[in-house]
Order: sequence, then C-alpha cells, then structure tokens
Amino acid sequence: MATVQISDDILEGIKDKVILITGGASGIGKATAELCLKHGAIVVIGDLNSLPSDLETSEKLKFIKLDVCSWESQRDAFIQIEEWFGRIDHVFANAGVGPTSNLLDNSLDENGQLTPPDLQTINVNLIGVISTVRLAIHYIQKHSAHRASGELGSIVATASAASFQNFSAGDYTITKHAVLGLIHAMEYQLEGKVRLNAVAPSWTATGMVQSAFIEGLGVGVQQPEAVARSVALLFSDQQRHGDIIYSWDGNYLEINKAEGGFLEAADRIIVNSANEEMVVRKLREADLIA
Repeated sequence: MATVQISDDILEGIKDKVILITGGASGIGKATAELCLKHGAIVVIGDLNSLPSDLETSEKLKFIKLDVCSWESQRDAFIQIEEWFGRIDHVFANAGVGPTSNLLDNSLDENGQLTPPDLQTINVNLIGVISTVRLAIHYIQKHSAHRASGELGSIVATASAASFQNFSAGDYTITKHAVLGLIHAMEYQLEGKVRLNAVAPSWTATGMVQSAFIEGLGVGVQQPEAVARSVALLFSDQQRHGDIIYSWDGNYLEINKAEGGFLEAADRIIVNSANEEMVVRKLREADLIA
C-alpha cells in the first residue's frame, strides 16, 4: 500500500481557493474548514446547524444554511457562492449522519401492515452526496477559466473504513460503500475535467462517535484534524484523481491505486486494523446505535 506523507508545503496549494464544505459546522467538516482557513483559502460552510461560537463569518469565511436532502437548497447554495466569489474551486461532500435504522425493523402501521424503511441516513449520506457531486462538477467546470492552465478543481467525498468491510450498521454501511462506487464509476468520465477523490477515516472523534466508549474497548479514536489534513491534500495535489485515502491515528494510506489493487489493499487494512465490526456490535449491545 502507498503510505502518504502530508507536508504543510503541499497544503499551500489551497491558498486563495474557494472551497465549499457541506456539514462544515462540526466534526471533520469544521476541522477541514479551520485548516483551509489557516492556509489562506476562502471557505463556505454549508450546514443545517449554525456555526459554533468559535467560528465567525468574515471575508474569508461564509455560512449558508444548507439541507443536503433538498436539491433546491444545494443548488441555491452553489448559486450564492458563485455570486459572492465568481467561482468554486473545491467541494468537500462531507455532510453525513450515523445509522438511523437497521433495515430489519418489523414495525407495523395502524392497519397492521409493514411500514417502509427509515431512509434518513441513505437520503443524507448517499442521495445528498450525489446531489453535491453533480452540482460541484457543473460549477467547477463552469469556472475553469479562472484557474491556471492545466489546473483542475476537485471534489472530495467522505467515505469510511466501513466502506470496504463487513460493518453491520446497515444503512450507514450501504451509503459508505456507495461513496466508493461513486469514485470507481466516475473517475474515468471526469479525467482531465474535475478531480474526484475520497477520504476513508477509521474511528474519528465526531458527534457521531462515542469516543470514550470505543476507547474503552481498546480501540484508538483519531481527532478530526487528522482527517482534515487528508482532505486538504486531495484539494491541493493536482496529481490526485480517483484516490481514496484511509486514515487512522494520524497515519495515511492511499488504497484505491495501491500495488495489488483496491481489494488487496482493503483486505490488508482489515487484517491489520482494529476489528471494526466488534466495535459496532458492542455499540449496539450498549444501545448506542440503531
């Protein structure tokens, strides 16, 4: 597998770039926004939640109330950014939620008939990401003339370590496998137009993760700032297209183009990393996830 080193020098490539981060008010999105601002980028956070108190809007940081489950909300956000800055250079399709349904719920309606599945996680983590990517492709290409010759804008999507293994949080796992499918399906079509990459973090301290409980099982939980560095690298490095960077505890591996191919790389990660499925089962036993 290809170990990835991330230097501060390479991150300087995001200076003065206009970056949209969905789900940027907390967790990995917030850490990425702060890192991009530190390196001189112009950042727009789109989120249903308001900005936290330690982030304030400025010439370099804008906020848009954004519902990724609404095409109109997302489209209007891209239009607003275009009006503000005249272009969009990079988009982080990051907004997401944890498991909300195990898809095996046998709940019945008032007539005794099986109710439809709860698709909240699928709507946010998959349909929302597809909408973000579709809009990002259009607007990044539309503004290509604003960039230096040969320089491409990029999209980064949030996958997960759950993307390439058994992980019995059903609805969540479906969506994260699908993010990898998005990379595999669209890499060739976007060649030379827009760079499309993904990050696949292991357990990360966000609002979705019960950090203390997981650490009590002897499993490490990385900080969101570690993942943010891999996102910023994918924005900055013009050579990266179709990459998937797996991260754990501040370590990074590119697994999609690793020697031996994606499946071999993923298999080696699963063998040598913490048992993710064990953690999911313990979380479920403790009634901490659906």
